[in-house]
Formats: sequence, structure tokens, C-alpha cells
Amino acid sequence: MNLTIMKRLSFVILVCVGCLVACQRTSDSTSETLIATAFSAAKSATAPGSAAQMTQSAVAFLDALSPQTRVTAVFDIDDEHARTNWSNLPAAMVERSGLRVGDLSAAERQLLHNLIRASTSSQGYQKIAGIMWLDDILRDASRERLAERSGDDRFARLVESWSSENYWVSFFGDPSVDTRWAWLITGHHLAVSFTVVDDRVAFTPAFMGAEPYEVIEGPLAGWRALSHEVERGFELMQSFDADQRAQAVLSEDIPRDVLEGPGRKASLKEYRGITAGQLDPQQRTLLLHIVQEYVRNADHDTADRQFKQVEADGVDSLFFAWIGPTDDISQRFYYRVHGPSILIEYVRERGVGGDRSAANHIHTMVRDPKNDYGEDWLETHYREHHAGGRRR
Repeated sequence: MNLTIMKRLSFVILVCVGCLVACQRTSDSTSETLIATAFSAAKSATAPGSAAQMTQSAVAFLDALSPQTRVTAVFDIDDEHARTNWSNLPAAMVERSGLRVGDLSAAERQLLHNLIRASTSSQGYQKIAGIMWLDDILRDASRERLAERSGDDRFARLVESWSSENYWVSFFGDPSVDTRWAWLITGHHLAVSFTVVDDRVAFTPAFMGAEPYEVIEGPLAGWRALSHEVERGFELMQSFDADQRAQAVLSEDIPRDVLEGPGRKASLKEYRGITAGQLDPQQRTLLLHIVQEYVRNADHDTADRQFKQVEADGVDSLFFAWIGPTDDISQRFYYRVHGPSILIEYVRERGVGGDRSAANHIHTMVRDPKNDYGEDWLETHYREHHAGGRRR
């Protein structure tokens, strides 16, 4: 090989080795810099706001409807009766307005699910979808009891009304042009009202229930739609000492339903139970876990805003109350968390369609005493429509 070429090659090799050594010495600091830059970019990135993504999905859903169908779905945002016309009762007992899910095409149902997902967190979406699905499970399980109740036409109609198709969707205002609009999904064991006011979203009132609370038989045995609500409250109750229990437990007379269900808005005027200020740090954390379990059904910034408002009111302003037995999670009981900006209720009930002796049936309610239906932001007040009927 030519001597000149060999010298040049040796020089290149030495340079490369030097570069490798230098790179090795700076690799750690360079990696740290790259990682820090990536985290900084991620932190500064703004996720799509709940209001924006909900509006986009609502417009897509409404645009897919025929003009005739759209008229059925859309009401004025000031239509007080339509906005508050929700219920947890089955379709056989309460008539709804809006669009029935069972009347939508497959493509329209997909767009509806896009809207539900845009309005909720992953846990909130799974709860809503699970509640609707449970109605099919309840119907199929209850059909076996029809023979035992031969001639009971009312029960037969009730059983056949339990269906994932018997849910209704309504809109209030036009999301394509209005900065203030709302939508509602309601049916058996479900009623959630979402209100958009500029870039803010309110997600109350929100009723969620389930029967069965837990599937007992078959390949789905053990499955739940509302999985943690019972444990969160029971866990806090088990942490109380005797004095704390005496303050928290109101009575043994378990209510038949949540106390601020449809038509009973703002009926709980008095705070009762034990205050967060009387809890130790661990118990306060457990109390806030309850609040988070319900608030985090909403999408990220909607839930953040609601929880920050609870914190701004002062955690010590929260009250926890219990009714019923305190030491057996399988029994019927009731609890609530009540503060200036949050009201959470949970009640465990006897079965209606399944085993009527078992407490495999739950109702939950979430309200914002200051801002149900986005009232505070809309600077209005809705007198809530009462759907009537007994609990189901």
C-alpha cells in the first residue's frame, strides 16, 4: 500500500478513536439533555380541551343525522323541561325525549360512542357503556322469572324494556355555532348531563346505577360496571374509631334510593355526618379517594377543574355520612360526601329483576350544588323536572 495513503488512513483512525472517546465521555450528559428536552416539550404541550373535543364529536354526530332526525334530537338550551327531563327508571315506566339509541344506524352509534368517549375519561366511558350493556344481562336473567310470574303483564313489559337500545340522547343548543350548549344521555340506571360554556365543561347531574351490581353466574361471573364505588366508601368507614363512627352514622333506616335523584335537586340543605377536619391524614386521603372515584369519570380537564374547586372550598368543608350496617360490605347501606361544590351519594339496594333477596343493585348520584347543568356559568336556574315513579 502507498505510504502516503497509509499515513492518511492512520490519521483518520486516530481521529475516529478520539471522537469515540469524546462521545463516550459526553454520552451521559447528552442523554440527560435529550431526555430533559423531551420531558419539557411534553410538559408544555397542551392536550385537546374537553370542551373542544366534545364539541367536535357532537358536531360530527349531529351532521350524520337526517334533517328530520336532527329536529328530534335538538332543543333550545333554555328549554328547562327538556334539559331536566331525565330519569334512572326503565323505559316502560318513564317516557323520554330525544333520539333512541336503538333507532340509530350502526355508523351513527359509532359516532355516539365517539361523543361519549370525548366527554369522559376511560373509566367514565367504561362505566357508561357497561351500564347500558348490563341492561341486556338483566333482561336475559329476568326472562327466566317470567314463568314464575305468569299473568304479571307489568313485570313482562318491564323486563322487555331493559335493553341497551333503550337509551336516549338529546342536545341543547347547536354545538357547531354556539359556545354554550349541552347534551344528555339517559335511560335505565343512567343519566349524565354535560354542559359546555366557552372552554369549560360541567358534567352534573350524573346518575349511574347497576343491576346486577356484580354478575354472579356464567362466563361473565365477577364482572362489574361500577367496580370501586362500594369499596371506597366501605374502606373509609372501616378506618373510623368508635367516636368517629358515632358522628358519621346517621341511622340504621336505609333510604330506598339516593336522596337527590331526579326532581329532588338541592333537597339536602343540611350538612350531616363527620367533617374532614375530624379525620387523620390517612382518613382524609381515603375521603378524597372517594371524591376522585366519582369526579374522574369526567374527562381530564373537566375533572381537574371540579376537583380544584373542591380543594378551593377547603377539604375541611366536606362531610361524610353513613346509614346502615358498618361491618358487612355485602349488606345494604348508604353513604354520601357533601360539600359546597360536590354531592356524592351511594346506596345499595335489593334486586328488582334478579334475586330480590340479594343486595346486588346499586344507585349513585353526583351533583354540584353550585353548578348543576352549568347553571352558575350560564347565570340561570333550572327547576328540575320530576320524572316520578318508584325506584328501579
